[in-house]
Amino acid sequence: MSGSPTVLVVDDDKEVARTHADILERIGYTPVIQTVPEDVEPHLTRLPAIDLVLLDIQMPGIDGLDLLQRIKLRRPEVGVVMATVVNDVEQAVRAIKAGAYNYLLKPLQGDQVERVLHSYFSNLPQRIIEDPRFRPFVTGDLAFQEIFRRVKAFAQADVPALLLGETGTGKEVIAHLIHALSPRSQEQFQPVNMAAIPASLFESELFGHVKGAFTGATQDRSGYFAVAGSGTIFLDEIGELGMEEQKKLLRVLETRIYSRVGETVQREIAARIVLATNRDLRKDVQEGRFREDLYFRVANYAISLPPLRERGGDIELLANYFLLKYSSQFGRAIRGFTPQALQLLKDYPFPGNVRELEGMVSSAVLLETSSHIDAASLPLHLMLGREPKGDLEKARCQAIARALAECNGNQTKAAEKLGIARQTLNYLLKEYREKGWIS
Repeated sequence: MSGSPTVLVVDDDKEVARTHADILERIGYTPVIQTVPEDVEPHLTRLPAIDLVLLDIQMPGIDGLDLLQRIKLRRPEVGVVMATVVNDVEQAVRAIKAGAYNYLLKPLQGDQVERVLHSYFSNLPQRIIEDPRFRPFVTGDLAFQEIFRRVKAFAQADVPALLLGETGTGKEVIAHLIHALSPRSQEQFQPVNMAAIPASLFESELFGHVKGAFTGATQDRSGYFAVAGSGTIFLDEIGELGMEEQKKLLRVLETRIYSRVGETVQREIAARIVLATNRDLRKDVQEGRFREDLYFRVANYAISLPPLRERGGDIELLANYFLLKYSSQFGRAIRGFTPQALQLLKDYPFPGNVRELEGMVSSAVLLETSSHIDAASLPLHLMLGREPKGDLEKARCQAIARALAECNGNQTKAAEKLGIARQTLNYLLKEYREKGWIS
């Protein structure tokens, strides 16, 4: 990043905010102070040059966790580091799960601030598109230039965008980007997991109901479309809907009108609709599992996300990105991967895509005791199905020994931990005992 990165310091205590700003100035950053939490979002709109927010967790009015969510919706490319006291570390961990990069304990120490911010800024990937708003989607695959072009085009129009791709490919990240780049970016983003809604509750959950509409309806209730207001509603896993629910969804897409269960009043949908599925809808149409009319209603506004295994060098790029991220979060001095570990990751097909890779690297950072992640710190199933020899085979043995130790010798639990069948574990134990590698 060229120039001095700009950091927005958010703390309701003016003296504390000034102290934080002084620390940032000493280590080479440009601080901007905001002591009114409610003014942070307008501030981010007025100052597009903000690169990162140093955000206090405990504040009156809007607390840090709520403000984090708002920042990530409005400016998803902006990094967030939480500032907290020891008693609020649990909340800081929740913030990380919600999108914060890391957290720092108050009173802040210059060396710790420098370490965390250096990790964040040095971890920003090279862009394949200059628009910084696409920074949350980490990729070096040039195919995403066209994907991002479609995202920007669809974001500006109220069309029902359809996101296609295997699980873990980043469909919800793209949905957030469509919302953030749209004229509705200041409104609500409402995700809905359609696969989790029983068919009997489909209309009630999406459209709402009135008191007495059915047994258990003890009061009026707004559905997801009403909650989304004039924002964006993200309907995930639409491929799991039954044919009757697909029919109701099609009617809503075509008319933008619905009624709550138990009333005849028609209401207009104000929200923009984004849909997603990990299924092959074209194939499902051919096999009679998905309505053809619904498919053609949304297919022209489709964005297909490739699986990780087809994204060129993104496995290595993302592995190093997550390594730096979790090394910073967990306070581990891990600088890279051994060639064997990196080769295992490159050879693996990643059925769970980016989400699976992130979990692997996060776990490996915690398990590794050296300066580089070794094959033994990666899940055992990466080595199974191969013909490992030499160091790789010994790494497999070490992983098994570690799992057995962590499970107090219980082979059933160790097999579950390793993600392999008990019979496979027994076979490997017999082989390694014969070689004298394990007792």
